[in-house]
Amino acid sequence: MSRSTDGLIGVRELLDSTEPLAALGVSSLSLLRLADAVEETYGVFVDLGDRTLHTDGLRGLTERLIRLGAEATP
Repeated sequence: MSRSTDGLIGVRELLDSTEPLAALGVSSLSLLRLADAVEETYGVFVDLGDRTLHTDGLRGLTERLIRLGAEATP
């Protein structure tokens, strides 16, 4: 996520926050970058129309990706 926002939102800020990603300043371009990175890294398609991207924080997004079948990479 931090790379998707060009470092504007730090890792610690993301991990500590319970706010929706949009409230942290995550732009639509950053969400597009994040969706691409998730697909490349975890093989999970993220629909940009998925409300989770816009309304949930990092924890909600992580839970959604797990439900979609994302697994940790070695």
